[in-house]
Amino acid sequence: MTYMDPDSRARAEAHGHPYASDDIIAAGYDLAGRVCRELRRAGLPACVERPEAPIQPGVRVEVDSQGENAGGVYVRWSAPELADAVIQAVAERQDRAAPEWRRYAEVVLLMQTAMIGILRLAGFSVVRAEEVDDIAEGDVYVHADTRSS
Repeated sequence: MTYMDPDSRARAEAHGHPYASDDIIAAGYDLAGRVCRELRRAGLPACVERPEAPIQPGVRVEVDSQGENAGGVYVRWSAPELADAVIQAVAERQDRAAPEWRRYAEVVLLMQTAMIGILRLAGFSVVRAEEVDDIAEGDVYVHADTRSS
């Protein structure tokens, strides 16, 4: 299976952003599938993120295809209705401290904590994603599970 469009890969590499090998990316998608299964077993809706798929509420799992952490998996809570309320509140009131923002941020952090606990209990090696990527606040980063360690 090809995980990266060859044209996208070539453009990224031409700009100094090489993708991992197909083998590493394939291993990442395998890990992502296992992560989704465990989160669904715990009752959370979860799916592997695909470019063509619409954003749904629940857990979105994304395979890192570039850089030193290629093959790892980012797990993020998706709450489109709350996110839309934040965008609307900030746009209408021009207030970055809108209560809707605080509520959204708190929900994301609560879900991050829950997902870390669920995945560690299932044997995955996980950290808060900020420890790997400082702009991934609120996400969870999965390095591996007991099967791949």
